[in-house]
Amino acid sequence: MITTVTTVTTLANAAMAYNFGILATLFLIALLIAKELSGASVSSAGSSDDIDFASSLDRMLNVAIIPLLIVFAVIVVDKVMSVLH
Repeated sequence: MITTVTTVTTLANAAMAYNFGILATLFLIALLIAKELSGASVSSAGSSDDIDFASSLDRMLNVAIIPLLIVFAVIVVDKVMSVLH
């Protein structure tokens, strides 16, 4: 009985971690697209207010992008290690 519950719990946790990994990767892609678009609007903006908003948005997106890049690197290393074993 305990073995069955432990196995089911382990499988559920593995599936949940896999889903979180997919969500984190998709969110990272969306943030990188937003950062690229805000960086492009800085170079094409006409007024100084547009430049200030776009450049500050570009910097603020780094707050979320950098930790997600670390998570993505951990996911990649985990997948490579699981393939090698």
